[in-house]
Amino acid sequence: MSDNQITNQEKDYNKESREILKKFVEELNSSDIRKGEYPELASTDLKYTASLQSKRLNEKNADISYDYNTDSVIKGSAVKLDKDTRYITRMPFYIAEGKTEYSVGGKVKKREKLLKTMYANVIWLIDQNKNNNESHCCPNCGAVSTVKQLLSGCPYCKTRFLMNDLFPKITNYYDRRTKEEINSTVLPFSLLGILVVFMIMWISGMFSFDTLKSAFTSDDMTGKIIQGAMILGGAAVGAVSGPVLKIICNILYVLLYTIFYLPGMFRLIRTRRKLPHFMRSFEKNFTLDHFIGKLIYLIRMMVYSDNYDNCAVYCGEPTENKCKDIIDMTYFGFISAKNQYIENDYAYVDIDVTMYTFNCKGHRISKKTDVFNLLICKSIHAENDYGFSIHKIQCKNCGSSFDAAREKHCPFCKSEYNLSDYDWVVKNFKKK
Repeated sequence: MSDNQITNQEKDYNKESREILKKFVEELNSSDIRKGEYPELASTDLKYTASLQSKRLNEKNADISYDYNTDSVIKGSAVKLDKDTRYITRMPFYIAEGKTEYSVGGKVKKREKLLKTMYANVIWLIDQNKNNNESHCCPNCGAVSTVKQLLSGCPYCKTRFLMNDLFPKITNYYDRRTKEEINSTVLPFSLLGILVVFMIMWISGMFSFDTLKSAFTSDDMTGKIIQGAMILGGAAVGAVSGPVLKIICNILYVLLYTIFYLPGMFRLIRTRRKLPHFMRSFEKNFTLDHFIGKLIYLIRMMVYSDNYDNCAVYCGEPTENKCKDIIDMTYFGFISAKNQYIENDYAYVDIDVTMYTFNCKGHRISKKTDVFNLLICKSIHAENDYGFSIHKIQCKNCGSSFDAAREKHCPFCKSEYNLSDYDWVVKNFKKK
């Protein structure tokens, strides 16, 4: 393939990723999260955790509505992520007005209306030769079904499978404020400027309440004119200084924001450099951005699961879910791998992930920045078939088939199924 052909191919992926993101957001706008609705372009993992989130919303009598104005889109580009031989990954983004409302008992308790930059991870699988509507034989009974049907199990023999998702899919999305907490209008800064000017005049002795009182109660017309001119002049100077104060406040905000998050940026850079090197020692086609999508899925599973007794992705010591007030979350953009090692043919990664969370307590909703720590593990001998694959799930004790990606114990004989032989599971989880 020539360089020109490769360039054109990349441009096509960039364009398609932006179209996928816009369609995803349009579907998100019309989705009723509380009823378990979610965009069709979302990965299977995102859809499942959305169903758990809808259950949490119903328990809290809360609701979420998203409204991204896709007509106001400022076109962004698509960033090329990890180089890989199996996946094609792009991170499209665009800027749009976004409004999110959080309500409890039908009353809006928190509203965010900001200019936001929306990001997403869009993933294609190279040489994938299956799609949702193609037919495929059930490996257990031989009945012919569509691939989409088999994702939920064979409709004839009820056998469940571990299957790779069908691409292209959005495995993760998040937004960041383009306009932060600083008010977008000049008026508050002009009022602040007027106040500052009058304070300077007061401190410098140019006027005081006594001089103002004497000037306007006396018959001295000249004094009245001078004092009136000083007041009007001070107000005019303060009002004109409003845009300057706004710029200064914005600059200070950006500087403080950068300084505050600079350590996290350095940790992210170090993780992006070291973690792929470790992972590719046993998984040669490892893709960091695909892995981040898996991390977010695991966090959402741990946060939205009622308990961990039958949570398929958790295999640690018995513990309680301490995040039951969280009703929504979005990836902040920072990860930090603290340690990674191999022990007894299992790979372990101790990692921090920063998320924005929205918490509902009673009738109050608050926003926080939380850091979640996970110790995850997976067999280094786990098969990594990145092409279309379908594997029968069968209990090793009784032979029954069930959804082992969602349930830890066989519903028939209650035997535990070890998902870590196939995929990442959580050994330890906490909110820092």
